[in-house]
Amino acid sequence: MPSQRHLGGSLFATALAALAALALAGCGGAVRVQPATPAGSATLSSRGQVDSPLTAMRDHLGCLRAANLPVQVVGPVKLQVGAAPAGPTILFTASPAVARADQIQGLAQGAEVIGSALLYPNQGSDDELSSIAACLAQGVQA
Repeated sequence: MPSQRHLGGSLFATALAALAALALAGCGGAVRVQPATPAGSATLSSRGQVDSPLTAMRDHLGCLRAANLPVQVVGPVKLQVGAAPAGPTILFTASPAVARADQIQGLAQGAEVIGSALLYPNQGSDDELSSIAACLAQGVQA
């Protein structure tokens, strides 16, 4: 049978652990994160230093704009060239492997994989698609 002194210490430790768990549970809560770039915006905005696939390492967005393409930022990983649904759409995935997997699994039907980007040509012209492909291919290894 445990001694009275050991039993009291055990109860104290259990109570302390329960109190700490309760305090930590109160620290949680819902955190609302809203996109920093409004849909349809032509400019990127951010509250932090998160690498954007649109401008990180290879500035795909800058290249598309330099090619005089009417590109709009639709979301943190999505670009629209021209008016939807006719204009080409670009969706950036986490990696080239994810883009290929999406295409193989049928999640990106009709899209061309260029690096980590999925290019949906829609009804874009050959000139537009060539310029887009050249911009997206910057830094892509075959």
